[in-house]
Amino acid sequence: MNGAEIYRAYNDAENAHDLVAAERLVAPDLSVEVNGKPAVGSAEDDRAANAALLACYPDYHRRIVGAVVDGDRAAVRWRMLGTPATDGLEPLDVHGCSFVTVADGRITDAALYYDGAALDAVLARAKENTR
Repeated sequence: MNGAEIYRAYNDAENAHDLVAAERLVAPDLSVEVNGKPAVGSAEDDRAANAALLACYPDYHRRIVGAVVDGDRAAVRWRMLGTPATDGLEPLDVHGCSFVTVADGRITDAALYYDGAALDAVLARAKENTR
C-alpha cells in the first residue's frame, strides 16, 4: 500500500473509533510534528492523543479531502469535525494537511499543519495525561 492508502486505513480506523486498529498502522517509534513542533513520539502517544480526542468529541470524524502520493510519502488534506462532550470546549471544525512517510505498511513520520484552537486544546490535554 502507498502512503495515502495507509493513511486512509488509519483514518478509517479512527473514524470507527477503533484505536487498536489505528495503532497497528503506525510504527512503534512514530514521530509526529504539529505545525513544526514535536508532538507525538510513539504509537502509545498517538493512541493517547486519539483517546483524548474521542473523549472530548465523541462524534469525532475526519474527512479526507484529497491526497497526493510520492512513493512512500503522501500529502493528505483533511477536515476534522466533532461536537464537544462538555461545556468549555469549542466545536471541532479544523481544516489541515498531513504529510506522512510510511514503511512496512505503517506510518513512521507525520507532519500536521492546521489552524485550530479546539484541536490544540485536546492535544495539550492528551500530553498532560501521558506524563
